[in-house]
Amino acid sequence: MRRLLVLVSLLVAVSATAGPLAATTPLGIFGDDDQHIIDAADRRWNAVGRLNRESGGFCTAVLIGPKEALTAAHCLWDQSQRRWVQPSTVHFVPGYRRGTYLGHSRGKAFRLADGIAIDATGHPKNLLDDWAVIELDLDLSAGTGVQPMPLADASERDRLAGNPIARGGYSSDRPHLPAKVDPCKALAVIEQGRLLLHDCDATAGSSGSPLVIERDGRLLVVGIQSAVVRSGDEAVAVGILMQRVLPAAALVSQ
Repeated sequence: MRRLLVLVSLLVAVSATAGPLAATTPLGIFGDDDQHIIDAADRRWNAVGRLNRESGGFCTAVLIGPKEALTAAHCLWDQSQRRWVQPSTVHFVPGYRRGTYLGHSRGKAFRLADGIAIDATGHPKNLLDDWAVIELDLDLSAGTGVQPMPLADASERDRLAGNPIARGGYSSDRPHLPAKVDPCKALAVIEQGRLLLHDCDATAGSSGSPLVIERDGRLLVVGIQSAVVRSGDEAVAVGILMQRVLPAAALVSQ
């Protein structure tokens, strides 16, 4: 990417090169569409689920603890009401496939970046704040075959750039089956290790989907998909890098 316009207030230039977009390419598809349906036999991806809102629309989330799901903060904002949705109106269904799922839990509370502010488009004014932990009302690791996907150690961020990663979740073009892009590439780590620029295909609905690495056969979450930023005929996907000890958070509850 010779020039990258990163959402809202971030303008970032990096040395990697982003592929040009064809006029008919949907935003978030880089070159060929590399999304493929996740094999149901690969239980490592069971922690990924669809995040449904009673007010309409969906995103992706990933179970990171027995009663904790990680997603993008903008997925929890009601743009028409200009406020956060009520946690109990958010439904997390891991392993969702054409109406079936491995578990179901409602939100109980949201943990958000401290001081988060939302702009007129419904996204955080500071892109770094586009993460949220949903506290769930049920333990989804109990008897469901769903095991939380652990967060990677912070040291993994230092060796991400230029290396393969994967992204898995739901999207508007595949709303009823989980799909993954594996492998795709981490292009650059910026903003003092808090943002990841990558080329994993990611269309509407994939916000909140985990960006993962594989270590000893296990999938570890390094971040979540937040946005796709376009400048002229170039585009790049932007992920929020996470850590095991999450930043200070504000609480939204019932």
